Amino acid sequence: MKRAPRWLLTLTVLIVCLVAVYLRFIDRAGRKTYQDSVALDGKDPLFTDRPWNGPDAVVLYRTGRNDVICFDAFHSKELHDRLSAKNGQLVTVEYDTFSDFGKVRGYNVHSIDGIILANGYHVLREDFAGSAGVLQKGEGSAGGDDCW
Repeated sequence: MKRAPRWLLTLTVLIVCLVAVYLRFIDRAGRKTYQDSVALDGKDPLFTDRPWNGPDAVVLYRTGRNDVICFDAFHSKELHDRLSAKNGQLVTVEYDTFSDFGKVRGYNVHSIDGIILANGYHVLREDFAGSAGVLQKGEGSAGGDDCW
């Protein structure tokens, strides 16, 4: 019986190691939960001059690290109607996060106060795809890493 060439064995081990690294550290899905404040119709002073103001505007925001405000904004009549009683209050928001080597590189809002908006990479409806951003409250720079 013939043995496999040494280079083939080395190549096989290398491929297995690369697959293991990919599965362990790249494109890792997770879920994070936060308590976010609700601002409807641009009534919060932080968001009065933003492009998502107006009817059916919903903004969820919370304080992140380094004194930043992390927010997600939506134009959705259904979300607006369902959250109208919670304006100015805290709601539970779940995020589906996607990480490479432990750093969040993307996310979707999975649910707001029990309302499912997305499942992993798949957003259920177009009006459930929000805009996201980070505002600096004081001096310094703001970055998306400050929100996770």
